[in-house]
Amino acid sequence: MADIIFYKSTHLACMPTLDNIDIALKEKIARRIKSLRESSGKKQSAFASDTEKDRQTLSRWETGRGATIYTINKLCKELGISLSQFFDDPIFKEK
Repeated sequence: MADIIFYKSTHLACMPTLDNIDIALKEKIARRIKSLRESSGKKQSAFASDTEKDRQTLSRWETGRGATIYTINKLCKELGISLSQFFDDPIFKEK
């Protein structure tokens, strides 16, 4: 199913809704980002500053909003880890 969203009352766009698998993945990504921050021993503001993000962006990512594969890739590069290392975590093996 797709949700219909109206843009400027003249454009119509369809945005796919997330299924349960996608929602679970989104939540795991958020938990992984938070786990990486917590393992650094830093609060959101310090961690965000170190990775050249603002605290609000990091907060959104940690609650499952706005983290794309592109932003995850950039975060990984800033942390000195690969995407493989990001996703090779037990959290992604959970069902």
